[in-house]
Amino acid sequence: MKRDLPRLAAREFDLLVVGGGIYGLIAAYDAAQRGLSVALVERGDFGAATSFNHLKTIHGGLRYLQTGDVRRMRESIRERRAFARIAPRFVAPLAFVMPTCASLTRNAFAMRAALALEALAGWDRNAGLDSAHRLPAGRIIPASAFRDLLGDLAPASAPAALWYDYETVRGDRLTLAFALAAANHGAVLANYVQAMEPRCSEAKRWIGVRARDIPTGNEFDVRARVVLNAAGPWALDVLGRTAMPGRWPQLKAMNLVTCRLAPRAALVASTRGGRALVLLPWQGRTLIGTGESRGERSPEEQQAGREEMLAFLTEVNDTFPTLNLEPDEVTLVHRGIVPAVNDSRGLSLRPHSSIVDHASYGVEGLVSIIGVKYTTARAVAQRTVDLVLTKLGRAPVPCRTATSLLPGAAINDADPADGVAQAIQEEMALTLADVVIRRTGAGAAGYPGNEIVAAHASRMQQALGWSAEKVAEEIEAVKKFYEIR
Repeated sequence: MKRDLPRLAAREFDLLVVGGGIYGLIAAYDAAQRGLSVALVERGDFGAATSFNHLKTIHGGLRYLQTGDVRRMRESIRERRAFARIAPRFVAPLAFVMPTCASLTRNAFAMRAALALEALAGWDRNAGLDSAHRLPAGRIIPASAFRDLLGDLAPASAPAALWYDYETVRGDRLTLAFALAAANHGAVLANYVQAMEPRCSEAKRWIGVRARDIPTGNEFDVRARVVLNAAGPWALDVLGRTAMPGRWPQLKAMNLVTCRLAPRAALVASTRGGRALVLLPWQGRTLIGTGESRGERSPEEQQAGREEMLAFLTEVNDTFPTLNLEPDEVTLVHRGIVPAVNDSRGLSLRPHSSIVDHASYGVEGLVSIIGVKYTTARAVAQRTVDLVLTKLGRAPVPCRTATSLLPGAAINDADPADGVAQAIQEEMALTLADVVIRRTGAGAAGYPGNEIVAAHASRMQQALGWSAEKVAEEIEAVKKFYEIR
């Protein structure tokens, strides 16, 4: 995968994807695999914003039974299985446990019934999977087994519901694998390229975008018959230039990576307000999520705010009374700006992803994705590419992204012997943060220390010809990523 900007400007593409998060990358991969000519531009690094923030789980949607939404549950189960098929190296089964209580929906009888319905809806959950990725059926376990799994985190005398989903062992590499797959099928991708403004014909049709190479400031046009706006929290910036009526609120979602040793299973509990929080093992540590900001946030408010973190930490300790987590035990705040809704209950995460064909509003050649969930991003991308094929007047082509193995994601694959060189030469890493945080994973769970950061910076200096001033700037940028201020 090479960063080749002249190729972006040299031709007209069938599809231009604006945004290199999980939704944009899968859509680019799917479209290229189905034979379309595809370009993709991303204003930062691939998967560096909201897609980096997710809770590192691929789940089957058990909670949708609370609202009777079996259709969404079935979709989640299918997509959970798809991830295990196409990326077995990057996902692994994980036990989830929720204590029962005396409430109408959380008593042992109700939870047993819910698990039975989940098993019925997920009758094919293990179809085509290897033995290491097959998920056992859920069940009710006694209080003694609950405490064996979670020790003091488990209530003293409560039985619990136990079920299985997947955790993403290397979420950064999983997201990048879709970029590599898109490039392998001929898509032309470039990170650190910002879509500045649309290029439109006189007929009010988008025919591409004016783009800017952020490292150099050079501008050029990328031409395409259809533009897909998959810019995540910046999608509204794109929509502000078109006839899409209305806007939607956005909030900041947060997950806390801590230095606490990981529990043996994930623990699910409800906050006082009724939201579910999950405490789970990840890379040997305890990860907790998801917190939500109390007010709206703009796309640029990506920093880890101390007051927000402390407020979420208070909620976490209230929800898990024996945890007693201290602020200095938080090693990284995963955070991202996500779509929300504002209703009688206040501000909360948007429940559904949406695909918008702007032809309905008088603007041809533009489609937008409003994505909300990592687990179902592949299915949303599939439906989006179906729409793009129709808009291009192409015959339907079957989607194969649910069954095609991703690059480097086979169970027996291994990391390259020289991860830094691989990142620079084959994975479009341009900054020290790209390498330390997302390519090698050295800093995925927290600041890896001055020695490791300096060693990576030295390697990049040699490979890219950085000056001493540039090295210092890159090291400072990495440190700022971990700051909670």
